[in-house]
Amino acid sequence: MTATTQWDFLTGDAEKDSRNVQILLGAVEELYGLRTLEELMESAVDRAIRITGAERGMLLLIDAAGELKTQVARSAEREDLPLDTRYSGTVVNKVSTSGEASLTMDTADAHTGSLSDSILAMRLLSVMGVPLPIKGRSLGVLYVDSTAKVKEFTTSELSVFQALGGLIALAVENGRLLARKAEQERIKRELRVAQQIQERLLPSDLAQPEGFDLAGTNWPCDETSGDYFDVIPYGDGRLALVVGDVSGHGLGPALIMASTRALLHSSLVTRPDLEDVVNTINVYLERDIPANAFMSFFLGSLDPATRSFEYVSAGHNPPLLSGTDGSIEELERTGPVLGVLPEASYTVSAPRTLAAGNTLMLYTDGIFEAGNGKGEMYGEERLQASFAAHCAAGIPASAILDGVLADLTAFVDGEPFDDDVTCLIVRVL
Repeated sequence: MTATTQWDFLTGDAEKDSRNVQILLGAVEELYGLRTLEELMESAVDRAIRITGAERGMLLLIDAAGELKTQVARSAEREDLPLDTRYSGTVVNKVSTSGEASLTMDTADAHTGSLSDSILAMRLLSVMGVPLPIKGRSLGVLYVDSTAKVKEFTTSELSVFQALGGLIALAVENGRLLARKAEQERIKRELRVAQQIQERLLPSDLAQPEGFDLAGTNWPCDETSGDYFDVIPYGDGRLALVVGDVSGHGLGPALIMASTRALLHSSLVTRPDLEDVVNTINVYLERDIPANAFMSFFLGSLDPATRSFEYVSAGHNPPLLSGTDGSIEELERTGPVLGVLPEASYTVSAPRTLAAGNTLMLYTDGIFEAGNGKGEMYGEERLQASFAAHCAAGIPASAILDGVLADLTAFVDGEPFDDDVTCLIVRVL
């Protein structure tokens, strides 16, 4: 049998109609006052059993794969039943496919559980099932059953049960939305904390040795960044100049970068040889990070007293060095990216002496891979041209940095960045 409409539960009998209205108003008050989706579904099934006089009730929801899965199974004693408890597949499938309520005594196709063969054989089961409709679709099925000796359902009860299904569908959808919102808020809070921690790990006040002018920044495209830059005093007055980029962006790469930073700082204290430091980091990353992750890394050593500079570049995009004549040189890689080959070899570049007027720019590929609304990438040529122009102006490192990023921002013209952007400028005075 099928009820006419979801809300067609009024009979014309004032006493019965008043009772039915009170039943549904009570359901609204109860269902919309609960805190969690699990509590809501459990209470919904308990109420369905209570108002129908059923022996058992179940709530089945359609999962992401389109399959009906039992979420709650309860007894009249308000006790949980196993989620694989047997129910009438005929009724549930009929309701699910037709979107219409069903009342039946035909339960020969009961399945998936533990009803006794004698009850099935004697066909003494009364069953009701109703859809859970929301915005033109169904969330699943609300189901109750009972042996006829205890309770045989009526069409009048089916009408009220169908209306209850509509209320439960609204409550479940609302509960899902609230749960999703609560989870999103929790994630946002955790990401804000992670962002604050990461910001503290980046240098807030760069060392400014005599004869040099330094400036740097990090623009994460998400709340957290897989990029890293640093200027670390170590040894006999030398400075480590660092830029790294973990593949991908977001929280996972940020965690890898944070642990790499800790290992770098400790390694520079115990054995400040560039080759040893990078080899150590590579072994650590290859052992511990996911197979599809890697990191490009640039580690330079600057002696402000002698202006001597050398570096290891592990698969990192070439840093740019402006000459005193306005030329731009790309610093070559000295080994592959980190975290892929356990036996990879990293060598230190030949030392060079920087001269007044030289400017070094270390950066991550989020700069030249940034795109505009026309599908164009910023590219290395635009980056080099911007860097050269601002170096030629003879302005401070912070102004060069601001100028380069202003040119980049103008090019993307409001388009979001697809990757983190990091840049470190070292100007020789």
